[in-house]
This record gives sequence, structure tokens and C-alpha cells, in this order.
Amino acid sequence: MFGSIRWRIGAAFLVLVLVCMGGLSVYLLHTVRDNNLDGLRTQLASQAQLVSDASEPYFDQGYEESLDALAERLGNEAGTRITIIAADGTVLGDSEKDPEAMESHASRPEVVQALSEGVGSSIRYSATLGCDMLYVAVPVMVGGKVAGVARISLSLAEINESLGQINTAIIAGTAIAAVVAILVALWVSRATTEPLKQLTQMSRRMAYGELDQKIQVSSSGEVGELARAFNQMSARLGEMVGLLTSERDKMAAIVSTMDSSVIIVDGESRVNMVNRAAEALFRLSKEGSQGHTFIEVVRDHELDDVLQKCLRTGKQQEGLVEVESGKQFLRVVATPLEQGALVLLHDLTRLRRLETVRRDFIVNISHELRTPITSLKILTETLQDGAVDDSVVARDFLDRINAEADRLAQMVSELGELSRIESGEVSLKMEAVDVGEVMERAADRLMAQVERGGLTLDVNVPVGLPEVLADKERIEQVLVNLLHNATKFTPRGGRISLSAGTEADDILVSVADTGVGIPAEDLPRIFERFYKVDKARTGGGTGLGLAIARHVVEAHGGRIWAEEGIEGKGSTFTFTLPIAPVP
Repeated sequence: MFGSIRWRIGAAFLVLVLVCMGGLSVYLLHTVRDNNLDGLRTQLASQAQLVSDASEPYFDQGYEESLDALAERLGNEAGTRITIIAADGTVLGDSEKDPEAMESHASRPEVVQALSEGVGSSIRYSATLGCDMLYVAVPVMVGGKVAGVARISLSLAEINESLGQINTAIIAGTAIAAVVAILVALWVSRATTEPLKQLTQMSRRMAYGELDQKIQVSSSGEVGELARAFNQMSARLGEMVGLLTSERDKMAAIVSTMDSSVIIVDGESRVNMVNRAAEALFRLSKEGSQGHTFIEVVRDHELDDVLQKCLRTGKQQEGLVEVESGKQFLRVVATPLEQGALVLLHDLTRLRRLETVRRDFIVNISHELRTPITSLKILTETLQDGAVDDSVVARDFLDRINAEADRLAQMVSELGELSRIESGEVSLKMEAVDVGEVMERAADRLMAQVERGGLTLDVNVPVGLPEVLADKERIEQVLVNLLHNATKFTPRGGRISLSAGTEADDILVSVADTGVGIPAEDLPRIFERFYKVDKARTGGGTGLGLAIARHVVEAHGGRIWAEEGIEGKGSTFTFTLPIAPVP
């Protein structure tokens, strides 16, 4: 309870009032008592002087034995106790007791003080009367010499009673003042701390994200200034948080949609954030990566070495890392942050693959062009050297030159065709097509070549096969290319199967053979321009048929692939076409 500023203020007020009132009470009590006693001493001193004057003749004329009667008479008249004492302390008269029965008063403080100073007083407890008594004494002078002492005593019971009443009144006043002080202190403390309490509550709400807090300003003092400053701070903080939130959302959207992978780690290499590209690259989930170390997430020591060097040196580090045994190439950049680091990974696999494709394309096209050009040059030089004079040889050489020229023309034509398909310049005549009919026509076109090679061609078209939405001439071209490859690489006595089926919303068309097959390492690249499996180079052709087939199928919204088979046991090419909508 006393931890609250409200109660601390109230307690401070109460203690202050009690101390002040207590001190004032003690001061007033002592002041009233001292003033009353001083007045009473003065009054009794005057009366004692009168007794001294009245007893002087008795001392002067030697009538000391009559002083007892004088003391009794004056005591009755004054209503006080009067004692007349000789200079040696012998009691000569007393208004209340027998002087002979009283002991010497020579050692009484008031008597000693009166003889030495002219007036003496003292307060002593009287066992006889059971209360405090005030004694005042003055000397009795005869002929300039001290003959005795006149003393008057008075009970202080009434004075103490009066002082008790005054003390009670002071205590009562102090209690009332204390109650009033408590009430005033509570009111003042509440008026002072209520805005502070509101500020505390609103600050706590702001700490939990409720930034639209505003306190009502009802004071013009320091608390009012504090409330206004709080409102300004709340408004400004809301603006700043809104701006930061907007910038954070923008940054998060940018990072999330980046093609490059982003991973943020703390000083202990524990992952704090990954973007979508990083999740896809390392096959992660946000929940599965948070809190794990970088090495646990990427599972590659070379990548981790770049990060650790960055954390250790506090400088940006870069590196080119090959992962999964050459299947993936990553450029990693680790940038130090205040607490941790940002790791940026660029997947260069596709660029490397495109570079490889470009290099292989140059090599392949050079190879494809070199053979006919070399043949043409040799044939031409032979004719120039005199073979032109032999009509039989000249005709044979001219036929060969014509064949090589046709081969070059075919290559140029197919390259032009492929370029037009890739650039979208070739428009497709999309219509509902009976895929079985297209399969039969393609088989008929290759039947002569199949029979010449001693092969068997089977066409399997299910009854009721749905029509496809396609350009039938282009699809027939794809089938002819696939069947032509199958006839080239299937030895005599082999079998070629052309079949179709349905899968979901697509029609699957497959060309399978029992030829030499395709090695697994060549499957990803067989649809590239001029790419040929080494064993297939002896089969001739431009090496563009599968590339054209892929682009035609993809232009129809389908996909084409070759299934991995065992080398020497044949291969299977399959492509899909969308089923035509029912009118």
C-alpha cells in the first residue's frame, strides 16, 4: 500500500501535521504552565512580603512566641499555608501545624534561596497532602539584618487540573487537525496522482501495442504539461510505428518475393528469418527452420564457412559454392548486422546450365555444319581436279553435293522454324482434334521407313478417347519426329508402340521403342538444340527434332518428357495435350 505515491503523500502530510501539532502542544503546555506558575510565584511573593512586614515588629520586640498565632490568623485570611521561620531554620509559626512538632527548615530550597537572593521558591510533592506544593519565601529584615523567613505555600492540584484540561483541549485539537490533514492529504494526493495513474495505465496499454491513447488534460500545472507531452508522444509514436510498420511490410514483401534466397541469423548462427526462395532452395518451412543453426538448415559446410568468417571478422564475405555434387551452384554473400548477419544466396545453377547449353550449342552446330561443308569442299575440289570430265563420277559427285545442300537447307529451315516457335511468331490453329486420327496419319507417313528397317509399329487408340484442343498439323509433326527417332535407334526386329490414354484433364500420347535407350545422365538435356546422345550420332539428323517437339507441345499448354530406362532396353517419350471442352 505504501508503495503508492498517493499513500506516501498522505503519510508525509500526516506525519508532518502530527509532528507540528505535537510540538505545538508540548510548547503550549509548558508555556501555559510556566506562565501560570510565574504569576502564582509573583502573587505568593507579594503575600509573603506582606507576612514578612507583619512579622517584623514581632522579631524587633522579641515576641517570637506570638508568631504562631500571627501565622494562623494570616493563613485563615489568605486561604493559604503560612510558615514563619527563624534565621537558623527553626519554625516559629505555622498556620496548619504545630511549630514545635516541625523539623528545622534551614535546608529547605526556598529558605536557602530566600536568604541568599531575597526571594526563594520551589515545588515539592507533599506526602501529607498527596499533591505538589508551591513554596515561596522572603526574608524578614529587622534593622537591615535578616531575622527570619516568611514562607507561603499553595497546592498545585487546581493548577494541574486546569493544565490537564488545557492539555486535553490541545490533544483534541491535534486529533481533529490530524483527521483534517489526512482528508486533505488524500484529496491532494488523489488530485495529484490520478493523472499519473491514468498515464501509467495508458503507458501499459501502449506497451501492448495500443498506441491510440490520449489523456484528458484538466490541469495547467506540471501534471498538465506531462499529460500534454504524453499525448504528443503518443501521436508521434503512432505515426512512427505506422511508418515503420509500412516500411517493414514493404521490406518483407520485397524480401519474400525476391528470387534470391535470404537468411538472417543471430550472433550464434541461429536462423531468425528465411524468405520463400530460401525455403524452396533448401526445402524448408518457417516453423522448421526457426531457432535452428545455419549449418542445420543449409546442410553444407562451405556455406557455413562463409557465414562463420563473416561473424568472426565483422566484414562482408563472398563465395561460390558447389553443392549436391555439381547439381547446384550458389553464390553466397554474408553481410554482418549489428546482431548476427544477412546471408544472400544466388542460385547460379540455371545460368551455369544456360552457359553449358550455349557452349554445347556452339560445339554442336559447328559439328553439324562442319561435316556437310567439309564434304562439299572435298567434292568441289575433286571436281576441280579433273573429276568433272568423267560424267559418271561428276554426276555422282553432283548428287552428293545436292544431298549435302539439302541437309544444310533442312538444318536452316528447322532452325528458322524453332526460332519462330520460340518467339511466338507461329500461330496455332487450335481446334477440336481426334488424336487417334492424327496418330494414324503419322504412323502411315513413317510406315515405309519402319518396314525398310525391319521393325514392327503398333498403334493403340482406346475407343471413345476424347478430342484434344490442338493444331493437328503441329501435333502430327511432333509424332513424326518422335517416330522417326524411334526408327533410327531401334535395331532390326525391334518394336515401336504408339499409344494414347487419359489422365485427369489431359490426353497422354506415348511413343515407346525397344532400341538402344537413353542413359539417365542424358535425360535432362535431350530436348536441347543439337544435343545428341553419343551413341546416337551415327544415326544422322540435325538434332533439332526433339527441341521443336518440346516447344510445340508447350505452346499447346502441355508437357513432354522421356522416361528413364535401362540402356539397351529402349526408351519412352510421352507428351500431354488438354482435352477439348465439350460444346
